Amino acid sequence: MVDFLDLHVRRNPGLIGAAVELHQSGQIPPNVVVMDLDAIKQNTVVERKEADRFGVSNYFITKQFGRNPLVSKTISDNGIEKAVAIDIEEVKCLHRYGIPVGHVGHLSQIPTADIEYVVGEVSPEVITVFSLEKARQISDVAAKLGKSQDLLIRVIGKGDFFYPYQYGGIPEENVIEIAERISKLRNIRIVGVTSFPCVRYNILKQRVEPLSNLSTILKAAGKLERENKIEIKQVNAPGDTSAPVMEILAEAAKPYGYPVYGEPGNGLAGTTPWHYFVDLPELPAWVYVSEVSHLYGNNAYAYGGGLSGANLMLGFWTDVFQQFYMYAFVGRDPDTIVQRKVLAEPAGYIDYYGTLVPGQFGNVEMKVGDTVVYGFRIQVFASRAKVAVVKGIQKGRPELLGIFDRCGNMLDRKTEAPLNVEHVQQIMLTV
Repeated sequence: MVDFLDLHVRRNPGLIGAAVELHQSGQIPPNVVVMDLDAIKQNTVVERKEADRFGVSNYFITKQFGRNPLVSKTISDNGIEKAVAIDIEEVKCLHRYGIPVGHVGHLSQIPTADIEYVVGEVSPEVITVFSLEKARQISDVAAKLGKSQDLLIRVIGKGDFFYPYQYGGIPEENVIEIAERISKLRNIRIVGVTSFPCVRYNILKQRVEPLSNLSTILKAAGKLERENKIEIKQVNAPGDTSAPVMEILAEAAKPYGYPVYGEPGNGLAGTTPWHYFVDLPELPAWVYVSEVSHLYGNNAYAYGGGLSGANLMLGFWTDVFQQFYMYAFVGRDPDTIVQRKVLAEPAGYIDYYGTLVPGQFGNVEMKVGDTVVYGFRIQVFASRAKVAVVKGIQKGRPELLGIFDRCGNMLDRKTEAPLNVEHVQQIMLTV
């Protein structure tokens, strides 16, 4: 996994200090991702500025930070208006708090029983379909509701790269035939194409580069326009979207003249792989915080819950990062904790505890109750971690706005019972 701990020390040390203060004062529990709302705002503004400069549009991704309504509203209010929901759970989390949802159905198709809710109530700009069958289901529902729904087709070319368990789409050689059949259905319209990932970090060249996936969907868009007479309104090209990626997307799409879209997620948190190697404009905006539960032998053990949601590297990245390790800061003093670095061993799927190994950086004495700060990037939606949203860090006046579960529900600090939506909406007005 990629460890951004030293990056935080260099570029956002205030976040580490605030996390220690909040934990030691009892305001936040262990197993919590602390989000720097000020940094998220700055990162959003930077990305919107670059997107405007190169004519790129964006939907923002929220799964990484637990579909959090305060973070989502900050992003939406500061330049990237609409979100992409990667599964139906995310659609409902975002819509519940009034976050505009622009794109649904890409990484996870809409379940049949939920299509009416998505088309009728959420009304996204586009829905991605992997098949004629899903398009037909959406058509039937849209016709029933008397609505029209725009679609993107997920196109797969031979040799395109996909992460495990994310396969699906319409083969490039069949796209004209399938698009013709979809176009005959009622109340739906194909307006574009998509794939994922369309760009990826090249560690040898130390920059993000387009993958063949991007070429596949651009060529498919051309075929659809010429042979199916489809007006292409969107080439959706997500993957490691950050400020400098806007130019890469624009340059790739320029010869074709199609509107291109990115989908920043980790970019808004300043934690794409490119951020690990190069100081990009975005600040690192989150840390994972735990607490020493107990000691055993020479090691200490921190409460888990979010360690299983950390990103593991795949393919070539695995070989590269075998020479790297994960670390943590352990202590109780916000001013000195960065001097107390220990080796942190990865945890298993059910991560009851994370192991902390002293000695590599001097004799760091660890005690029960110490704060533990990790710097890996996390997928909160796939973990048991909570999210603490903090504003004022960049001004030196951190203020905890609330603690949330992985579905964006604000929790009572004592009982962890979900608070009502209206209560959260009042806080959303203050961000």
